[in-house]
Amino acid sequence: MNSATDNISSSQRIMLAGIRQALMAPAQAILGYSELINQAVVTDDLKTFKSDADEILSAARQLSDMINHLLAAGSSDVLFEGKDVVDVEKELRHDLRTPINAIKGYGEMLLEDLEELNEIGVCADLGKLLEESNQLLAKLGHIVNFTQGDMGAAAAELGAETLAADLVEFVDKPTPSSFKPLPEDTGYILVVDDIASNRDLLSRRLILDGHLVATASSGVEALEMLGGEDFDLVLLDVMMPGMSGLEVLARMKQHPVLKSTPVVMVSALDDTSSVIRCIEAGADDYLPKPINETLFRARIKSGLEKKHWLDEEKRQKKFIRDAFSRFVPEIVVDQLIKNPEQLSLGGRRQNLTVLFTDLEGFTRLVEGAEPAEVMPVLNRYLDGLCRIVLDHGGTIDKIIGDALLAFFGAPLEQPDHPERAMACVLELDAFCRAFQKEDEVNKLGFGKTRIGVHTGVAVVGNFGGESFFDYTVLGDVVNTAARMEAVNKQIGTRICISGDTASHCPDIEFRPIGTLLLAGKSTGVAAFEPVIEFGSKSLISDYRRAFSLLDLSEEEALEAFQSLANNYPDDTLIAFHARRLAVGESGSTIVFNTK
Repeated sequence: MNSATDNISSSQRIMLAGIRQALMAPAQAILGYSELINQAVVTDDLKTFKSDADEILSAARQLSDMINHLLAAGSSDVLFEGKDVVDVEKELRHDLRTPINAIKGYGEMLLEDLEELNEIGVCADLGKLLEESNQLLAKLGHIVNFTQGDMGAAAAELGAETLAADLVEFVDKPTPSSFKPLPEDTGYILVVDDIASNRDLLSRRLILDGHLVATASSGVEALEMLGGEDFDLVLLDVMMPGMSGLEVLARMKQHPVLKSTPVVMVSALDDTSSVIRCIEAGADDYLPKPINETLFRARIKSGLEKKHWLDEEKRQKKFIRDAFSRFVPEIVVDQLIKNPEQLSLGGRRQNLTVLFTDLEGFTRLVEGAEPAEVMPVLNRYLDGLCRIVLDHGGTIDKIIGDALLAFFGAPLEQPDHPERAMACVLELDAFCRAFQKEDEVNKLGFGKTRIGVHTGVAVVGNFGGESFFDYTVLGDVVNTAARMEAVNKQIGTRICISGDTASHCPDIEFRPIGTLLLAGKSTGVAAFEPVIEFGSKSLISDYRRAFSLLDLSEEEALEAFQSLANNYPDDTLIAFHARRLAVGESGSTIVFNTK
């Protein structure tokens, strides 16, 4: 054996890596155009040329297989075993020229025949095929050259320095024997490769499968295009001059928007180490050259499915944020986005606490003042109410004029929703009383705010659809809360709370109003008023004693409430009971016709 080949296994392997890399791009282009031509001549008009197209495709596959096996495990040992370097060089050049010459021969004959038939599309592909074949033949002597100087230096000249010594165990991918059914989903795909034939072939394959395709010839151009258009997938070549595919990938993953765009790396470096580097850098998948048609479609389908899933997730998050951001606290919106399954779209039965507010004399106020004076004040008033509801974790259902409907306990479950609602009510009441005393508000004649609250089972959810979304609460609990608010007007109170709510708020002191028989209801609703601003504990104890007499003794109850009315003339609830007893009513059950 020539001394130059003694103990040079490592150099040989690196050299072969460089040769394979230099041969792979033109061989891949030749194979790609051969497949396109073979597919084109299956039509009825061109079937007579199928045999020539098959010969071209067979030779292209033979060439691809030869190159693909150059770095197979142990190939350097087999190639050089018992042979002089010069002999190996001549043999390899001869073996590679054989399929290339076959491609040229059949290609030229087929081109001549098809030009007479004016088959422009197939002729264009044949022209590209022959151009690639001629260029490869012209470069073959320079590429397969073991005898010019040091083998390591020759490998470096060919760009093999980018290949580490451990990048020589390549997986042999089968060449496709036929085209598979088209994938169901299509998308907008960016193909990035510095070699024109690679871009052309990848684009042609994608277009045939129904995809919309754009191309970039460099990493810089790719990033510019990604910044201006919304792509569903990027096919990114690893080895490109200037900015490598790995650098493009790294910049994409650092970008707040581009980081979610699926990327499939494409390279002749089909070893495990290369795959790991790309995946660690953020690639979604890896496609080795020569490209296997079945694997190619599988990678594209997987990438598009991921993009569609991400788009759907993004759409769902936007849908939730748009629907709820104005009506529930930001923290609740974030939780819904993180766990959208907590949001039952379409409605579900749930125990909630509903509150209803109304502004006294609003109609008179609007009709008697200039809108330019009233509306800024009203907006500031409603903004204050909404802020307080959101601060307490409530959901704003709707605003109707001056009235506010809100509820607690959905969309996220809140076991303490009655207590949250009552804490909210007390702050709302304090805000409204302070607001009413402001000079500007007082001059306009803003009345007091009345509030009704009730707890019960309701149906809550999305009613309408995507074009008209209304997350709302429906059921008797809403009607009862509204009627409790209206009761305030007849009693003279500001706040009326149902017993179903008050019973869940042990830390808040209430005094009983009575059992209300509301319009449309067959059973009474126990009603209470929270004790907020009374001057002495004796008033509360005196009231409760008088209230207990309502169902025991008409005379004693009348006497007790008349005495309380004299002692506490500003207490509207005491005055209410004193009036009703004075006209002959009795007991703690009160009939209202409020609707």
